[in-house]
Amino acid sequence: MKSTLSLLLLLLTAAIQAERVVLVPLDSRPAAGQYAQLIGKIDGVDVRMPSYEALGRFTTQGNPDRILDWIEDQDLSQTSSLIVSADMICYGGLIASRVFDVSTVVATRRLQRLIEIKKKNPHVKLYLFSSTMRLTPTATRRASKIRLQIAKYEERKDMADRGADPDAKKQMEEVRRLIPKAELDQYEATRARNHAIQRLLVQVTQDSAIDFLVIGQDDARPFGPQVKETAELKQYVTQLGLKSKVYFCEGVDQHSSVLLSRALLKEANWSPRVRVFYSDDNGKSLMASFESTRIDESLSEQLLASGARPVGADGVYDYTLYLNTPKRRPEPFHEFLDRLRADLDRGKPVAVADINLAPDGTSDPELFNALWQHGRLMNLLSYAGWNTAGNTIGTSIPAANVYLLAKRSNKDPLQREIAQREFLIHRFVNDYAYHKFTRPSAYALIEPDHHEEIYGDEWDEVNDYVSRDLLRQLRQFFDEAFLNKTIVVGDNRYRFVGIDGGKVWLPWPRPYEVRMEFHVEVLPQL
Repeated sequence: MKSTLSLLLLLLTAAIQAERVVLVPLDSRPAAGQYAQLIGKIDGVDVRMPSYEALGRFTTQGNPDRILDWIEDQDLSQTSSLIVSADMICYGGLIASRVFDVSTVVATRRLQRLIEIKKKNPHVKLYLFSSTMRLTPTATRRASKIRLQIAKYEERKDMADRGADPDAKKQMEEVRRLIPKAELDQYEATRARNHAIQRLLVQVTQDSAIDFLVIGQDDARPFGPQVKETAELKQYVTQLGLKSKVYFCEGVDQHSSVLLSRALLKEANWSPRVRVFYSDDNGKSLMASFESTRIDESLSEQLLASGARPVGADGVYDYTLYLNTPKRRPEPFHEFLDRLRADLDRGKPVAVADINLAPDGTSDPELFNALWQHGRLMNLLSYAGWNTAGNTIGTSIPAANVYLLAKRSNKDPLQREIAQREFLIHRFVNDYAYHKFTRPSAYALIEPDHHEEIYGDEWDEVNDYVSRDLLRQLRQFFDEAFLNKTIVVGDNRYRFVGIDGGKVWLPWPRPYEVRMEFHVEVLPQL
């Protein structure tokens, strides 16, 4: 009874002392906001977000004016940092940023209102992130017939302008005839608006209204208008002397987590030192799918943006990031696994980012199996392997940073250990089990021409299946990898005894991603 009472007191104390961060995510998808909340929980941080409804759903835009009202209603005197998606505040979210439903004037007015809130609360650090529009329009039923043609036209146009392919101009002109003029005009007007707003964001950062800005690259390729846009912005940042305050990173969905890490580390005045091992050194110079820079350059940018710093293989480090690269060769990969297993078995601090992703986003089963053996999953600082290299790197690094930060402060060690294991389980079940097993079966239930979006009875059937199957996967994973395992917190030992409150559903009308909520139950080991 005494041990149970101590546990309750620890949890109550954590709730009272929680630091507060206000987050306006990119949209309502779990990766955009929920992941940051789960990472914040590791350090006992209360990451507050607007209502789920205000953030919109797929092609239904979020409500920027309602969100700005919500920010003003918060008690910002008790808030350390404000992390905001410029795409949500200006346009209504990532999907809304890809269409011209909001004028540059309206987007600017909303941004100015956010800056005024910051000026009224100068003690609050303002971290913003913005996405450079991707090459391909959003996959919807309406856009299914023209989205790939638009992307091909823009890609070939850039190739022709740069002299990269002698046939590019001819191919560009051929595909141009297949695209309605109004569709292409809207696409290019949207890009022009977004680029103008990003230049404005850089200007405002120079004025010190924004403390730190990340410009993320939504899904990209080596050729396309996004390359020129990014080059112009980088030149502008250099011209204004802002390279220490403006970072350019691949991906966009992960930047709530990246900036949460930076905000918390900045508050604590600590920067973790990270050494990196690649599964194949040849992979460092590759360009990952949907990205436009080398893997080692992308990794460096995200490490620095998160508030961490890279060190050499022989340097003093706080943890090691094991990065599994695409196209890894068998011999160096097996050496990589041997080193990874040895570090974990010796209790060394290790994070894993698996960017050797299959075309459908499935992570590497050989790496997963190596982590599964001998209970090594329990010993990881963090793990991620989902969607794109940038998304993955920008999830694993913040989780590891924040866990080690929480260990340094030791303000709530029991919550830290439980929350860290909850996020590990979340990642393994979501990143591996969902994409490898549940998601392919879910797509098999959908009419082939409905893969972009589903509604009505079709959505109900798929959502019910996903909920049942992933909850089964969650419980099976927990029982096999965590049940009855123990953790030591101070002088006490606690045992994992179950999963409470498991809930799974499709947040958007498609089975591309899933939202999963649960809590891990522990009891004192008597």
